Amino acid sequence: MWGWFIVVFAAVWLLQLWMAKAQLKNYHGTIKKLSRRPSGYLGVGIKKQKLGIGAIAIIVTDETGTVVESQLMRGVTVFSRFEPFVKYVGLPLDTLKASLGEEPVDLAFEMAIEKIEAQMNEKTNLAV
Repeated sequence: MWGWFIVVFAAVWLLQLWMAKAQLKNYHGTIKKLSRRPSGYLGVGIKKQKLGIGAIAIIVTDETGTVVESQLMRGVTVFSRFEPFVKYVGLPLDTLKASLGEEPVDLAFEMAIEKIEAQMNEKTNLAV
């Protein structure tokens, strides 16, 4: 009886590790794809929840601070993947920041904006 329990537990644990690796591969692939722009800024924001749905937001702007592309991953499982989030495309960072609320997705986008603003203040360009 206990032997089967241990085998099932180990199999589920290995499956979870494999799925987490696949999700990490998706994260790195998305970052690499979005950072291939010749110029502009890239910011990543993460909002973790102890209970509930977390979010990871990626924003790419041009040199003037206008959102060119954004991606969003939200969910509580390793099955979550990045999806295009076109709602904010074309907005300046100031306008976008003023429209954000207190939802986990909004807080993730706010963190991404803060990282882009820090890059702009330092005059660094992370897009290679």
